[in-house]
This record gives sequence, structure tokens and C-alpha cells, in this order.
Amino acid sequence: MNCLRIFDWKDNKKLKNFYNQTFDVMGGFKRSICQLCKCDCGILVEIENGRVIGIKGDPENPNNRGRICIRGKNSEKVLYHPERLKKPLLNVGERGNPKWKEIAWDEALKIIAEKLTELKKEGIEESLVFLYGPAARIVDVSIVRRFANVFGTPNVTGSWSYCVGPKVLASQLVFGFPYPIGDFARSKLIVLWGTNPLVSRIHRYHGIVEDIIRAKNNGAKIVVVDPRKSETARIADYHLKIRPGKDIYLALGLINYLIENNLYDREFVKKHVSGFEKLTKSVKKYSMDYTEAKTDIPAKLIEEIGDLLGSIKPASIDRREGVLHNVNGFQTTRALATLAAITGNVDVEGGLIFNPSIEINDITLKELLPTPEKIPFWKERFPLARDCSAYLSDVILSANPYPIKVLIVFKSNPVLTLPDTKKFVRAMKKLELVMVHDIFLTATCRYADIVLPASTFFKKAEIDAVPLKKYRWVRVKRKIVEPVGGAKSEVEFIISLARKMRYHDYFPYSSEDEILKELLKGTEVENYSLEELERGVLLENPVGEMRKSRFLTPSGKIELFSEILKQMEMYELIPISSVEETPEYPYVLITGARTPSYYHSQFRNIEPLRRMNPEPLAEIGEGISEKERIFDGEFVNIKTKFGELEIKASVVPEMHPYTVSIPHGWENCNANLLTGNVFEPLTGAPMYRAIPCRVERVR
Repeated sequence: MNCLRIFDWKDNKKLKNFYNQTFDVMGGFKRSICQLCKCDCGILVEIENGRVIGIKGDPENPNNRGRICIRGKNSEKVLYHPERLKKPLLNVGERGNPKWKEIAWDEALKIIAEKLTELKKEGIEESLVFLYGPAARIVDVSIVRRFANVFGTPNVTGSWSYCVGPKVLASQLVFGFPYPIGDFARSKLIVLWGTNPLVSRIHRYHGIVEDIIRAKNNGAKIVVVDPRKSETARIADYHLKIRPGKDIYLALGLINYLIENNLYDREFVKKHVSGFEKLTKSVKKYSMDYTEAKTDIPAKLIEEIGDLLGSIKPASIDRREGVLHNVNGFQTTRALATLAAITGNVDVEGGLIFNPSIEINDITLKELLPTPEKIPFWKERFPLARDCSAYLSDVILSANPYPIKVLIVFKSNPVLTLPDTKKFVRAMKKLELVMVHDIFLTATCRYADIVLPASTFFKKAEIDAVPLKKYRWVRVKRKIVEPVGGAKSEVEFIISLARKMRYHDYFPYSSEDEILKELLKGTEVENYSLEELERGVLLENPVGEMRKSRFLTPSGKIELFSEILKQMEMYELIPISSVEETPEYPYVLITGARTPSYYHSQFRNIEPLRRMNPEPLAEIGEGISEKERIFDGEFVNIKTKFGELEIKASVVPEMHPYTVSIPHGWENCNANLLTGNVFEPLTGAPMYRAIPCRVERVR
């Protein structure tokens, strides 16, 4: 059997030659996948006497092509860090002021199992919530959901709503399936909206920086829409310093400009788009003067960008968290999808392309969960959401729609990463049992009753088959080193707990290999062995298929106005809300700007990474600096209606003048003291950005 089918990779000869080599060990290296974040970059792990001694990128992985970030290069320092958790800990003190006692795994599992059995006897299984972080993968989530369904709780929540939720839902309602990605390398015009790929790398968009640079060197124009003069904005041809939270006005203004000036793709619209006449009427109010007033971007500059979109093809229009984390995130994403559609940059090389998802077998036993009796805690308020972690504290404190009593957290640090930290802490203190499974003692662990040591990705089996990648690449990884101390993977922990609760029949697995095989059963790669899949399989990546047949929507066309949204009273493509500045809060706060060395709240204890970014800084626009007489290095007090925070200032001339931007994930300078539980109404995405604030010099 052919181990690899090769499509759409320029250096095919080199790739073929490589796959004729021995795979498992190459000069002391083993191939694996880095899983510090969701990029799943291919890596070569150097091992000596059973220990990892070096990491480098795998040059033959078609996605990251030998490149890994600074975090990946230092991943062995996470594996062998002296502060790694090695044994289960029981809190014999108070939540928030813990006193830790080492206990055995069996004792920890017994405490958890007894509490869950108690919930089961009371018939309130839904009062158990599993919360996993953004590093969770296919194997982890499948096994956690399997346990939840066997136990009887629908409450498994993760990062969907506060990460990709608005853009995924909007894309599916406009384009159908699958989810589109930008084909930057072949673009002649790249519009990057609320994203900084030179730093964030955009998870799963492997090689994006190289693709953007290659396109630029080939003459492509680059447009960046961002209040900050980000690293990516510095290499762009155009930087639009938009007022935070006003992205939807710019998108609708551009749509109106294209239509009024006959710059849209009439042929594509006529053949593949529904709702265009309604769109024409609904955007008439978004004149250039109106759009300038809302966005603070000069009308002439908006017109120039409109002319580019109307004259240059193909174009890639990409949007990220910068436009998602506000109350208009979903509507903004709809507007940007509409912009791509009316310019004809959909299902075409160099524009938005659709990689068919690699379907993984569902092993979660979802048929065991009684429906509609058991609904997730967020479903009544956010009916189209897949999860809603940020809403959890509201539900715990209100006991509406039902009480939550037990929280089990996997490699997530919600005390630092979810909005309104004080409210979340109050919620945790109300719970009857809190358990955290993690690598280090995090801020969240301080409010736990039991902390269990987790293994790193070096110990775990996993499948690299997630969507949003340029290449349809399937690969598995298996354990390459033994765990540190008593650390267990998510799979090992859940199966141990299941057997403690006598769920043996539902968890018959004797090895992770058995789980991998079951997940891959019936898929495109079912007939490959695990050894072959460790080598990787590159599947066909068709472009233009939907243009030839139909888009996977109810009408078969790109739907600018979905009937599903009509039922949700969000049919119109307009801002649903506008949070404006006031005399009390005259400036605009954005939180969550990415840095190369950290991943959300992680890795500040890794010395080489900490040296790169030793302290949190508030980037202050010149307008704020002048009005408040704030200079570089001075401390400022930032206040919103939710809370206040003291932080050192850095004045940045090349950003929106009345904007302040702060990073998140710092325990001693927690950005989420300034955010609140304000949500986008369909997806439950929290408002991390575009928050009215006050900034004062600390005297």
C-alpha cells in the first residue's frame, strides 16, 4: 500500500525521497508533534538515555516545514521543569489560601468517585462540569466526552466560544461546510483583520509568515486592520488604525462602496450568492463619511482599500480574535465573509479555499446521554453555541438553569483567562468539589480541592487531523518518553476514574493505540497502520469544487441572509450593539495582545521565555499620553466599570491615539480584572476588547 498520496506541495520529489527513509529514528531523533499550542507543528525530538535533550522542527512536515516557535524550541524545559507537579495534592486549607498534602492517586480517585456517585444517586448528573483548555485535542476530548455521556452530564466546555466560535458559526451560516482558510501564498492582495501572524503565527495556519512574505515579494499588497501598529502592520502596505470594536462599520462601508461603484464581481454574485439585493439596500447608510466617523479611518483611505478589493484578484481576507472578542464579533465575521463573497474571492486559489474536514470516528457514546432532558448549561441562552466557558460563573452563582456542584478542569487556567476574575473566584468558592489536572500549580489550583499531575505532550498519543490547515495532513503521535513522577495523561486519568466508578465495560481500552485505531475506524486513513500514520499521510486538497457544483448550504449558494438567523432575530447584517465611550470612561481598552514567548497564561516560569518578555506593559496611544501626561515607564491605573488595574505604561505613537492595549495571562497583573461577563448573543463569546475605560497616571 502506498504510504503517502502527494498533492499540492511544490517540493514533491524531496518529500517522496524522504518517505523512503526509515522513519522511527533518524540519528537519535524521533518524530513527533509539538502540542504546546494548537499548531501541532512537526518536530524532531532528540533523545539520550530516555531523556529529551533537544527539539527542532521537522523539515519534512508539509505544514510547518521545519519551523517551530521559541516556545516549541524550549518545550523540554517544560517537561523537566523543577516545579512540575509529580504527585496528587489535597487541599487541607481553604480555597484561595491552600495548604497542600501529598496523597496517592488511588486516594484522589476515590474522593472524586465518591462525590460523583453521590450526584448520580441524587439524579443531578448535570451538576458536573468538565472544562478543558485550548491545548486539548481529539483523543483527550473524545475520552472526556465519553465519560461525561456515560455518567450523564452534557456539560463539557472548552475554548470554542472564546476562541473561534463567532467566526466558525458565521462561516457555516454563510458558506456552509467546511470552514474556509486564506490561501496567502497565492494571493495578490492580503487583508489581515484583527490579527498579528508575525507573532501569533495563527494556530494551524502553518507557514503563514513565510506565505505572506513570499506573496509580498511576488508583488502582493498587504492591508492590516488593527488599532495597534503590530509587527505585521509594520511590513504592510496599508495600516488602518481602526477604533477598537468598530470593525463591522468598516466592513459594511467597504461593501457599500464596492456595490455603489460597481466594483463587485457581478458574475460570481449572480451565479453563487443569494441575498444580494437585500444586502444592497441594507448597506446604503454606510457612506464613506459615516464610516469614517465611526472608525476614525479617513474616507479616502477606505476608498483606496475598496478600489484594491475591486480591482485585484485573487484576495485573501482573514479575521481573527481582534474582531471576535466584542459584542459584534459574529456580525463582523458575517460582514467579512460577505466582503469575500461579493468580490468573488471564495473557493479559488489565492482567496478563501475549503479543505474538506478529515472526519474522525465519534467514540463518545453520545447516544447514552438522555435528550432533551439533559441540555448543557449554556444552551437556553446561547442556542447555537457549542460551549460557553465564560458563562459558567453566572450559572454557578445563580443556579440557573440548574445548580453546578462539581468542576473538573483539564490544563486550563480560568482564573486568569476567563472574564471577570472576581466573579469566577466567587463561583469556584461556591462549588462542592473543584479538581484541577495540570502540569504546574496555576492560579486556578489555589481554589481547588484536589490537584492532579498531568503529563506533557511527550507522553501522550494524539491525532493531528484538525481543520483550518492549508494541507489535509493526517498523522498520529505516540508516547516517546516516560512521564515525570506520577503524572498521568488525560486519557489515563479518565480511564482510571471510570474504572473506579465501575464503568469497565465502557472503557475497555488496554492501550492508547486501541483508542487511536477506534478513532480512525471508517476514516479516509483507516487502512493505514499506526506506524505508517506516524509517518503522515497527505490527502487530496481540491480547490474550486463548490463553484462547479454547489456550496453546502440549504440553498446551495453562499447565503448572505440565513433563514436560521431569521429565527434567532439576527437576520439583518447590522451591528447588534455599540458600546460607546463616556465622559467617565473616555478611552477604549483592548486586552489579549499576543507575545511570542507565552501561550495565554502559560510559560512565564520558563526562564528563556521570561527573559524575552519579563513584565506586562500597557501600550498607550499618544492621545491618552498627551491628555493624561503619561510617559514611558510610568505606572498607570486603568479602570473600567468592572474593575481596575495598575500597570506600567509604554507610549506607542503608531496606534489609535485613544486606545490602551494590555496583555493577558499575568497573575500579578490580571487583565481580566477589567473585563466583565458581556457576551455576543449567539455564540457566547465574551467581550475582551473594545471596553470603555479610564487611564490615569499613578502619582
